Amino acid sequence: MDIALHQSHGAVTLNDIAKRQRISVKYLWQVINPLKTAGFLSVTRGAKGGYVLARRPDEIDLFEIVTILEGEVSLVDCLHKNEVCEMRDACVARSVWMDVNRVVEKALKKVKLSDVLKRCEGASDVNNYVI
Repeated sequence: MDIALHQSHGAVTLNDIAKRQRISVKYLWQVINPLKTAGFLSVTRGAKGGYVLARRPDEIDLFEIVTILEGEVSLVDCLHKNEVCEMRDACVARSVWMDVNRVVEKALKKVKLSDVLKRCEGASDVNNYVI
């Protein structure tokens, strides 16, 4: 969000994000690298270097971001593809959680980064959010 909100003034540096969000640059590296590797961000090197979105905000949904940063969306462990359980095929609770998980995924796919940015427009302080 921070990059999307501030890239109109040029590439956004990690130091600037860290100051605005009151978080460490070390933590930001953990967030930025997977997003860069996945093609969400472009990096510019040099004195005026930093990060900009590689895609438009209306082309990025929250499901993509969550998946890149957190891995597979799974509300309970037994929904992981590699999780093995004796009751896996007969478990009613698992089938309910699978349905709920699908709804969560569908909801995340509907919300675009541009939708989130629109919510910032009405905020008194666009830097007042948690990433």
